[in-house]
Formats: sequence, C-alpha cells, structure tokens
Amino acid sequence: MKPVSLQKNRILLLLLLLCAVKGYSQLSDLHYLPPLKQGGNNQAVREQAVYLSTPETTAFTVNVYQGAIAAPIATFSLSNATPVTYTLANGNNDITLVSDANTGVVLSSSGLRFEAPGGEKFYVNYRGSSNSQSTSLTSKGRQAMGTLFKWGGIPNRGTHASLTNTLGIMATENNTTVRLYGYDQDCEFRLGNDRDGITDDTYTINLDANESFVFEAYVAETTANIDGWIGATVESDKNIVISNGGLNIAVRSGNASRDAAIDQPVPQNKIGKEYVFIRGKGTSETEKPIIIGTQNNTEIYVNGATTPIATINNGDYFEIPDSYYSSTSAGGNMFVTTSKDAYAYQSLAGGSSIVTVGLNFVAPVNCLLPDTVDNIPNIQDAAGITMTGGVTIVASTTTPDANISVTDDNGTVTLPSPTPVAGSADWKTYYVPNLTGNVSVESTGPIAVGFIGYSGARGIAGYFSGFDTVPEVDLQVMGGGCLPGSIIEVVDANYDAYQWYQNGTLVPGAIFSSYTPTEAGDYYARVTKGGCTYDSQPIAAYYCLPDIVVKKTADTNDVTEDDLVEFTITVESLGENDVTNLVLTDILPSGLEWVSSSVSKGSFTYPDWTVGTMAQGELESLTLVTRARLNNIYLTSETYTNTVSNSQDQTDSNITPDDPSETVTVTRERPTSVITNRKITYRVKKN
Repeated sequence: MKPVSLQKNRILLLLLLLCAVKGYSQLSDLHYLPPLKQGGNNQAVREQAVYLSTPETTAFTVNVYQGAIAAPIATFSLSNATPVTYTLANGNNDITLVSDANTGVVLSSSGLRFEAPGGEKFYVNYRGSSNSQSTSLTSKGRQAMGTLFKWGGIPNRGTHASLTNTLGIMATENNTTVRLYGYDQDCEFRLGNDRDGITDDTYTINLDANESFVFEAYVAETTANIDGWIGATVESDKNIVISNGGLNIAVRSGNASRDAAIDQPVPQNKIGKEYVFIRGKGTSETEKPIIIGTQNNTEIYVNGATTPIATINNGDYFEIPDSYYSSTSAGGNMFVTTSKDAYAYQSLAGGSSIVTVGLNFVAPVNCLLPDTVDNIPNIQDAAGITMTGGVTIVASTTTPDANISVTDDNGTVTLPSPTPVAGSADWKTYYVPNLTGNVSVESTGPIAVGFIGYSGARGIAGYFSGFDTVPEVDLQVMGGGCLPGSIIEVVDANYDAYQWYQNGTLVPGAIFSSYTPTEAGDYYARVTKGGCTYDSQPIAAYYCLPDIVVKKTADTNDVTEDDLVEFTITVESLGENDVTNLVLTDILPSGLEWVSSSVSKGSFTYPDWTVGTMAQGELESLTLVTRARLNNIYLTSETYTNTVSNSQDQTDSNITPDDPSETVTVTRERPTSVITNRKITYRVKKN
C-alpha cells in the first residue's frame, strides 16, 4: 500500500491566532458521568470526588443530578476563584461505581449529570483513590454525546484476581436503543452476581433519558477478556455518553500488579488522524499510545515516517512501542498520523513503577485547539490523597515560548525549553513537573494540556483539551446510493478549497465540492477555511451488485519440512446489500496438514469456514495454521499451491479481483555431516 502523507500545510502565525479561539474542549454547560464497575468493592477505588472548575470570574449555579431522579441532589456556586470539590460516598456507591447486582442491568438511579442552568461553561474531573490505586476521568461535556463509539482502554494482562474492564453507558433521551457488537466472540460479561451471565455475540439495551447500563469483562473469567473488548462498537439510535477503561488493570503479563485507568471518549465523528503524545514518567511497559481503527486498512505512521508501522482494520488496535518516543524520560514526545480516522488512547505512568498507570483519551491536534486551560483544580489532590505531578503541553511552533505561561498556587512557573516534534513542523511540547494547587495554562496560540501524578503505588492522569471547536464537515450521497452512478458531495459547500481522498489516498484532480467515485471504498473530503484544514467524516461507497473479495496471505513462502505455515484468509463484502449463507472452502494440498484455526466470525470445520451473513463493508478473517510435508521421498523440495473458494446465495459480480492463492515451497533439510567409516568384508570363492 502506498504511504499516505498527512503532514498539514504550514500555518502562518496570523492564521493560527485567528483560529485559536476561546472555545474549550472539555468546557461545557452540561456533563455526564456514566457509572462504571470495579473488580471488587474498594479494590480499585474507595475515596471519590468530582472537581469542578471554570474560567468564569462571576459565580454561577451548577446543579447535580443522579440518574433519572428529577430533582438535583446537590447545588453549587462556582467561579474561577472558587472551584468546587464534590465528595462522593466510598467504593461501590451505586452512583459512580456499581455493585455486582447492578451490573448488566438497566439502572435508573446511577450516574451523574452536572448542569449550569444559565449556560455557563465549566470543567468536570472525576478522581478516585484507594490504598494503592488512583485514577482520573475528565468529562468531555456535550462533545461526549453521540451515536457511534469504540470501547477503549489498556490490554489487561496481569494475574491479580480483581482485574476487570468496564464500559458505562448513559442515555440522554427516552426510547434509546443501544447495541454492543464487534468484540471477541469468547468475551463474557457480568450479569448481576454471574460473571459470565452475558455471552451473546451482540447485546442490545433499551434506555430512557438519564438511565444507564454497565458492562464488566472480568479478566479471570476468560482469556478473551484480556483485550477482546477493545475496539468493540457501541452504537445507538439517539445520543448517549460512554466512559470506559480498567478497574483494575495490569500491564505486565503473569504479574499481580494493578492500578486503575479510565477516561471518557467522544463519538466516532469527532476524532481525527493526527496526534501528539507526551511521555509520562513510566517505563516501556507503561508508556504506550494505543490506536483503535474505525475503518478497514487504516495505516499508522510514526514521527513522519513514510512506511506505516502497522495497518489495522475496523475494531483492531495497535500498541506503539515506547521506543518511538523522542526520549526515555518524562516529556519525550511522539507524532502519530493515521490514514483514516482512529481513536487514540495513551497509557502513561506518574512514576517509574508499573503500578502507577493512568489512561488518557487524547484529542487530535488542529489549529482550533483552545488557547487557555483555566484551571485544573487542586492538581495534587486525588480524593484526599496528595500527589506529586505536573502538566504536559502541546503548543504551536508559531507561538513564541514567552507567550506560553503556566501558573500554580506559587505563581508563574518557569517553563523548560520546548521539545521539537519529529515529523511535524507545526507542534512543540513541554513537560512541567512539581506543580501545586490550581493550575492554569495560557497561550496566544492553540494548546493541548494534560496532567499526570503519582503517590507511592498510585498513578493518575487526565486530559483537558481538544474536541469542541473543529467544524463538522458533513457528506451525503446523491444519485441512487450505490455504484455506478452515485455522487458524493459536501453538504454545506462554503469552504475555500477541497481535496478528496479514497481509502486514505489523495485522488488527483478531485478538488471540487462533489466527487463521482468509480470504485467501492471509504471517501472523505479535506476542506480549507481561513488557512485551517479539516477532514470530513468518511462515507462509504458500495456497488449495487454483490462483490465478495477474498484474499489469502502466508507468513512465509519458503519453509523446511515440518515447519509451520500460517495462512490468513480475509473476506470483505463491497456490495450494497447483505450476502447470505457465505461459506469459504480451503482444501489443503497434500503437502500441507491442518494444525489449528481461528475465525473472527462464524465457525470452521475443515475445510469449510461458515461465515453466514455479511453486511456491506464487513471484513472477516480466518487464520489457518498448517504443517509442511514432502510427499515424494526422492525429491529435496516440492511446491504446493493453496487456494480458497467461496459460495453464497448471491452471484458474486467479481468487480474487485480476488487473490485467493498462496504458493509454498517446502525443502528437506539435508544432514550437515556425513559419516563414511564402513567395514568391508571380502569373500573368496574357491574352485
């Protein structure tokens, strides 16, 4: 696949100043905190508090609501000079953290909603601690509301008995239908006291306004719960808000360490393709960006490289090794771009121990990031636990260092020299440690601000920037809805310039507000307005006729006898309508013996992979492990061709060429030495 260059055009300082408006990402007049589930009461979180802050200098009212209860349960007066700490009941209070009995069921009195009736904007940051764990989650306000999400977090690889992964969902309207799908078929979720009470391959929930539902994937129940939930799709017909992560999580395989790591993502239509990560104080195990794909064939590039480090499909995830950070010390940065929109999480640590892990949901960088974060309240406090920590800052390179200021309770803080971002001329980063009290970051250009902290075995992280000011560029399909004949166009075509992309690759000459595709694929428009560029959300184009694309690859094509060969077979449906009763058949040649197999959907009984029904754009895979043999004892090598075929109810138009075969050459290993010592006996025949 060709590499995709996502480097933005250089933006002049004047344009950046015009674009960097005072519209703050996590700032909102309305915030939701869906409930979550920990693996055992007080095992991850005991003490809990919600921290409210605002840049508003005039005090205003904030009401707090619990679940669907009509009357507020608390009311506060909030201003910049008087941030509020709202203390919650400990442990499984069935408001922010639910008990076993309230997991996997519809809840009407769990979850919190914070609202300013006067429309003033404020931050909401949840923090929780216990004897050895701490965590933080920053509400994304109204930007968290949407209908399509991916479940995200950190792979949970440890052995502690309380390790668990959680997803909390909260509805904002009555009669909301929510569906969870796309997770590993072997995942099992809690239903009340039964840790494997939900085993369905998809799960549907019906919620009214402010009702909630909590999933728990308990790691000790099945190995699929380690990471099989990452990238699962959460889809609804009306706006919802989700939170996710691990309570507890462990980053080291075979180890009983643990910490807590949660955050709140935004919906899929508000993510992007360009991210800057700043390293915390952890090690190679704890410092990793985690990229989750929302579309097939998403290429991931690091630090301006022209070759992708990985290519992932919809629902797949990839952990980028910490070696790509610019430094092994706190403050090292990493520039990540993707060919298609992707979710970006960051595992990072407040200290060098593997038990000080935190989780940040990271916003894409763009010229409309806010120029002020005022303020992060009481940065040292984690629900009564005193932390040591600081902030991370991503800033525009066109902003003079002198125009960026950080203040805490001790006054103005001296900034270190910025760290350049490899692969990007647009951004620089800072790490500012050892801050106290209320922290404010101000700039004359766009910035993104996060915080990290630790205390002994506890680690915490939060992210305070990024999602609200970028315009939503909407697309629509005209002319029948399928290919050939359909046209894709920008709904409000009032931008200065346009450029269309197909499957992440620039389409030469496609520079108008509409485009007529000739091939199935994912398309988006990059538009320009006032010197800033924005990407639309992708829109998929499919053929009117069924088009089933079958491809096969091998991990090696030259092996020695008795070696293993792993084949990967993928099938993708590029037709507009469903394909039914799909079966792929792979009869191995006599020189390849079946060893094992695994499928993303359906079932496999050699030689048939029964997929069943596939919807438009769906891509599924079969991994087939075989052992190589030589059939002819007189030959030192033989070549075998392995071909897969497909059958289904519909006629395959084969518009897109298949690649169903792989050829493998098997060689007999010759001895490295030959022993020639032989005893020879002569017999003399007498006459």
